[in-house]
Amino acid sequence: MKKLFLITILLLMTASVFAQEQEAKVRIPSGYQGFFEYGNTYLFDDNPSLMNFSTTHGFYMNGHTYVGIGISIDTKYLLFLLPIYGNVRYVFNNNRVVSPVVGLRLGCFDTKTVGFYGDLTIGLRFATKRDFAISFLISGTHYNGVYFRYRHPYTDEYGIDHMERCWGSRNNLTGISLRLGIEW
Repeated sequence: MKKLFLITILLLMTASVFAQEQEAKVRIPSGYQGFFEYGNTYLFDDNPSLMNFSTTHGFYMNGHTYVGIGISIDTKYLLFLLPIYGNVRYVFNNNRVVSPVVGLRLGCFDTKTVGFYGDLTIGLRFATKRDFAISFLISGTHYNGVYFRYRHPYTDEYGIDHMERCWGSRNNLTGISLRLGIEW
């Protein structure tokens, strides 16, 4: 995973350097924008990674600052999280083809009780001359107060095997996410 992470960072930096050479004018974002992102969250503990899909809708306050709300579906096996969040995003060079982006998502999710969701993102935005862009993002993601369902096998006093559904708890899930996003 460390090699994949380092290769991704090197590719993003290389693309940024080459794209800064181009002075192509692109449409400066304004008004309503929607985002759709797909990614994987690689968790720091022994849990498998989470696959996530998210959509965010909001407005550019000026050509640089975006504010919106969104929802995400993060799942792997029987762990299913549905965060609802507020999103703030800042685009640095909004009139260039490639521009750096930082973003922050804060919200909550409900499994059995309400938990906290936080996500800090950095990446590159590849814009077109129209109202469309593709983003490559790396983010640190944190879930606090996670409850999940699992199946517990047991044998009753007659020797019959059963599967019981149970709730488990995990205080924190933290990891690094790699995402691909589109903006329209």
